[in-house]
Amino acid sequence: MRAIAFLLLIILVFLIIRFTLNRIIEIRAKNRAPESLDSDANAEPPESMVQCALCGVHLPQSSAYYDGKDTFCSEGHMHDFHNKNPAN
Repeated sequence: MRAIAFLLLIILVFLIIRFTLNRIIEIRAKNRAPESLDSDANAEPPESMVQCALCGVHLPQSSAYYDGKDTFCSEGHMHDFHNKNPAN
């Protein structure tokens, strides 16, 4: 009877260790797996960032206002900048 209990205990420990190792392997595989090829093919290239000439905030170039020389985060900042610096 003791031998059967000991054998069952050994089997239980083996299954716990195996489950734990399999779980660790799955987690590592997920962390190492590259992103899906579909999302890479459809991903847009990173957009360049510009800085507002008045407040200094950085924003994507597509969202910026451009007056021919300087970039701004908003139309109001563009007007304020030109009101403060009429030479520009």
